[in-house]
Amino acid sequence: MISKAICFLLQYKRVALYGFYILGFSSSVIADNTSSTTNSATFVASTGVSSTQIVTQVSNVHPIVGEQTVLRFELLVNGFFNGGTEFDLPSMSSARLSQASAFAINGSRTIAGQALSSQIWEVYLYPEHKGVIEVPSVRFKIKYMDSSSGEPKTATLMSDAVALYAHIPASLKDVKQYIVTESVSIDEQWSEPQQSYNIGDVIKREINISVTNLPAMNIPRIGITAPNGINVMALEAKLTDSNNRGENSAILSQEFSYIIEAGGEFTVGGEEVVWWQPDGGLHRLNLAEIKLKVIGANANRYRMLFALVGFVLVIMVLLGLSKLTLPIRVKLTQALLAGDWRQFINLMYQRGDLISAPVLIKPSLPLQAPYASTEVLKKHQLISQLFKACFSATAEKDNHVYKSKKTAVLSVKKAFMFLIK
Repeated sequence: MISKAICFLLQYKRVALYGFYILGFSSSVIADNTSSTTNSATFVASTGVSSTQIVTQVSNVHPIVGEQTVLRFELLVNGFFNGGTEFDLPSMSSARLSQASAFAINGSRTIAGQALSSQIWEVYLYPEHKGVIEVPSVRFKIKYMDSSSGEPKTATLMSDAVALYAHIPASLKDVKQYIVTESVSIDEQWSEPQQSYNIGDVIKREINISVTNLPAMNIPRIGITAPNGINVMALEAKLTDSNNRGENSAILSQEFSYIIEAGGEFTVGGEEVVWWQPDGGLHRLNLAEIKLKVIGANANRYRMLFALVGFVLVIMVLLGLSKLTLPIRVKLTQALLAGDWRQFINLMYQRGDLISAPVLIKPSLPLQAPYASTEVLKKHQLISQLFKACFSATAEKDNHVYKSKKTAVLSVKKAFMFLIK
């Protein structure tokens, strides 16, 4: 109970301090009269030397989560700036800070009758979570020529720490994605509509969202959904930021492809974009919705598919044939037609059967009837002649070519064909 009471007192103290801080903001605004809204605040600090000052201004101390808030740091010197200004932005977990420009806004300002040179640096703050946001002091290191002494000087100026409170309006509590800015415009384009579509057709869609005073990276991407039978493919979003005379604008471009995969009637599009305008409240923008009537398959698509399958099958058959080992009977026929008698004899030996393998016709076999038939005798004679022509000592001089009489060529080939069979 005691620990719970202590925690309650600490939380109460933090809320009370924040209330006094906000009250101080309001009184400062009323006294200084430099702000156009009651949510802005101005702080003035100096180094204890009248020649340098820093003024910190906040455009909105009560922003909405995601809304751009401007932190304005004005550096004042009695003289003129004669060197570069150095500063680093703090790292925060509750908000994101970004420098508005790489260059300062230079000018002059008169305070209490004294003319001072002015250098303004603007920083954008984007709250990412609901609650108190504490921005620590920013250290500026400047170089300037002092008018009083006429000497160059360097100085370090520390801005005031700033506290803000980010909130979410009640109408946005159930909204996952929304845009907070003064103006939003949406340009949407679909590919040329048709009375009916076929399976395999592709429909193109492009969406451009333009906003002011907000970087493109802060624009939420549109979540595209599609019914069963339609497949959606999204390209990477394109982000474009621009600055025209101090007014920032950004464009988020997204491209989508709707691929039809089934027949029937479908409805695509119609997404909602939620936009919160600080001065106008909640806006809901609905994108275009189109209906698709799919009657059948795309003939060209299937024709290409069949051609691709046929090509793959041909390649597979050719690869299989290249690795195929031909039967000895086919090789014998090829050798016979080509007149390659040495290869023919080798293949005859490889075949290894009683009818056509000469190695199995033993020398001791009586080559006279009735021990051998006339058919066997003819085969033996042919093989013997061919063997002698290819493998004898005189065959080496004749290039292993079997030479037969012209009148006997046809009968020899017929006999060899008979051997193969």
